[in-house]
Amino acid sequence: MSVTVSDLLNLPSLRQATVVAGKKGLNKIVSSISVLETTDTSYLVDGLFQQGEFFGSEIVITGFLNCIDDVDCQCDNIRRLAEGGEIGLILFYVGVYMPRIDKRLIDLANELDFVLIQMPKSKNLRYGEVISDVSEYIHNDRAKNDFIVSDILARVSRLPEHQRTINTVLRMVSDGIMASVLLTDNSMNLINIAAWPQNVEPEIKSNLAKIIQLVKSGDSLKDTNIYLFPIVPDDNHPMNLLLIKEGATLSTMLQSQVTDIVRISLNIWGKNHGNIALHELFRAILQDDPLKMRRLADIFHITISDIHELWVLSGTGESSENLLRNNIKNVYSHVNSCCKIVVSDIYEGKLLVFASTPNSENDAERQVEEILEDMRKIDDSITLAKFSNLQNTTEVRNAYLDYQNHLEEAKQIFPLRLWFSEGEITFAKECSNIIRRGEKSIAPYNLILKRLLAKSHDCDVIETFGTYALDADYSVTKTAKLLHIHNNTVKYRLKVLDDSLGYKHDKIPDSIKLYYSVALHRLLNADAPPES
Repeated sequence: MSVTVSDLLNLPSLRQATVVAGKKGLNKIVSSISVLETTDTSYLVDGLFQQGEFFGSEIVITGFLNCIDDVDCQCDNIRRLAEGGEIGLILFYVGVYMPRIDKRLIDLANELDFVLIQMPKSKNLRYGEVISDVSEYIHNDRAKNDFIVSDILARVSRLPEHQRTINTVLRMVSDGIMASVLLTDNSMNLINIAAWPQNVEPEIKSNLAKIIQLVKSGDSLKDTNIYLFPIVPDDNHPMNLLLIKEGATLSTMLQSQVTDIVRISLNIWGKNHGNIALHELFRAILQDDPLKMRRLADIFHITISDIHELWVLSGTGESSENLLRNNIKNVYSHVNSCCKIVVSDIYEGKLLVFASTPNSENDAERQVEEILEDMRKIDDSITLAKFSNLQNTTEVRNAYLDYQNHLEEAKQIFPLRLWFSEGEITFAKECSNIIRRGEKSIAPYNLILKRLLAKSHDCDVIETFGTYALDADYSVTKTAKLLHIHNNTVKYRLKVLDDSLGYKHDKIPDSIKLYYSVALHRLLNADAPPES
């Protein structure tokens, strides 16, 4: 659970406070509390928020005692605090020293979703009571909650674009775990540092070589825990993450969370990445991590509930992944012509597309065929699978897992398919499960083929129906062309099949077992595909 502004209003020191503006910001996460000691806005920029550094998600206490009658100055302060990522202001001594809260201040706070909280009118109120109350509440929440990834992603998603940087994330991580966080290159040269507390940064920098040597040798400093983790962003430039925690240790879960958020942040906001790494969102969806998924979706401005299609392209050639990577924009354009929402990126060597329901299924299939036609001219190993009507991200994940686990079986059953529907992948999965259960499960299907062969005395009947059902979409003409025989020969063999089995080959549900039988026959005997 993360502490929000709304949660703080239930604390004893804030129960009598009133929210006068910025109510849309009540669900913002609070990382800490601080006091506004100066109302000089130039100092806020040059001092507190120097060089774009971010200490956001704080809630700030002030009485505006240096500008109680200067509404312009008060507005400038709120604007600067909001720009720096602060989420709200707790105003003391309104009606005591500061005459009132001007309407301009309220309007500005509402415009920025910057929470403005007014304390009761009293000279006896103390900053320290609110600071102690809020600090203890946040500390207790952190003590029972190791899950910081979704919290940090949520906070970053609400920042202006220029504040979404790896520096910001490292600072948030450092504040969250109360430890110094360092990022180095593969040669242990320092790249970024967020020190805890901040005043120890010069000391850490001057002793960095000694600290690294201690870690490598397995030694430690007195009362200090040092952790070193390799980080490999998607640009394949290895880095190292160094955590220095005085006193308490970091749990294994928290260590994992920290490395996860740093890797995600490097992929999304690293200096060498001009494009947003959407595959981080894909990873969250396909790993069924709902909190991370929701936070990343907010960052990428994507409505997860609108995703009902998964298209997966892959190939087995040496240069297949490069071809897919070079065609991301082309594939996006094709899918975007028939779907309102489309996101695409490379994930695990495959080109994945998440989309809304197509305007027309005919249009969608036409786009599939055009995509494959373009790419298979260069690499004929490229295939596509299209999963439709997915109702939630769990179904998306399951569809992807089915694709991974059963694509090769689908290729064996349907060797002439260039692209596969969800039903065909699912059918391949079912056939695989029948085989995996053993001879007893396979026997009823084998019996159909044995009876057919015994009555017709012609194995060509089995091959003909297999081609007819699995390759030719129940077309006599296509079957004849694939087998290089006359249409009448196909019709004759299908009639022999009907007479042998006692039901028509295209009558559902009677023919369902027959369909499974020829598919299982292909999987078990690894039949060579018919030539086209």
